[in-house]
Amino acid sequence: MAKEKFNIEIAKHGCFCPGVQSAIDIVIKLQKESKKPIFTIGPLIHNKHVTDELEKKGIHTINNLKEVKGKDAVLIIRAHGVTPQFFKQIEDTDNEVVDATCPLVKVAQKKIEQYAKKGYSTVIVGDEGHAEVIGLLGYAKEKGFVVANEKEAKKLPHFDEVNVVSQTTQKEEIFYKVSEIIKKNSKKCVIANTICQPTKERQKETVAFAKKSDLVIVVGGKHSANTARLANLCEELTKNVIHIESAKELSAKQVLPSENIFITAGTSTPRWLVEEVRDRVNLLKSKKGK
Repeated sequence: MAKEKFNIEIAKHGCFCPGVQSAIDIVIKLQKESKKPIFTIGPLIHNKHVTDELEKKGIHTINNLKEVKGKDAVLIIRAHGVTPQFFKQIEDTDNEVVDATCPLVKVAQKKIEQYAKKGYSTVIVGDEGHAEVIGLLGYAKEKGFVVANEKEAKKLPHFDEVNVVSQTTQKEEIFYKVSEIIKKNSKKCVIANTICQPTKERQKETVAFAKKSDLVIVVGGKHSANTARLANLCEELTKNVIHIESAKELSAKQVLPSENIFITAGTSTPRWLVEEVRDRVNLLKSKKGK
């Protein structure tokens, strides 16, 4: 039987973003150099494969400070950041504290803090309850609002002074549509596009390739907001989109009908997971050709 012709494109801007890579580098360096027990407060990033590997290396995830006994540990602020109030609580434990907050999340935090000190209200365009958004709200001095879309934006009150920022992994199109609604309903509106550059590049590349692919595979954690958003973006452009966490989830039935396959990934997805998915696709295709 003739070998089947097909094409696989892997996103250049997929996998770990610089902020996630930095957080992982920080904890791995600590694990090698420190003799103290190491804890991340909440999952360091939203990818179970990665957090499981860190656990094997002795880097443990905790959900509250009561789980830390004594004052001889290293406490890691995860990539999403925390509220300034919680940061103070962490420091008050008298353990060593290492801040692995993404530098671009810090940009958003400082932008909120800057205008909150002037009395501005804050609107964050993002996912309510997401770790990053919870952290950002802490800088708004109890005058913060979170909206995910235009419908929610229309329910906001009138503002005299408002600062609009974004969750760093938000879709740019949604951010600007929401910002325009808020601007029309306020006397003074400052709009700060705090979507990070890696997210913009990832979304731009995804749009270009999804349009010409008959199958898009999005690799990343099911609890990862940016991965889910990437999958939703693809679904707007092509009918055949699969969101998976690992290669073993792929079946021949899903892969075999497609000739042009695009593989992309969320910001918390390691490169090796994407390569496993590519290898799985090649294996399934090669079996058909025999």
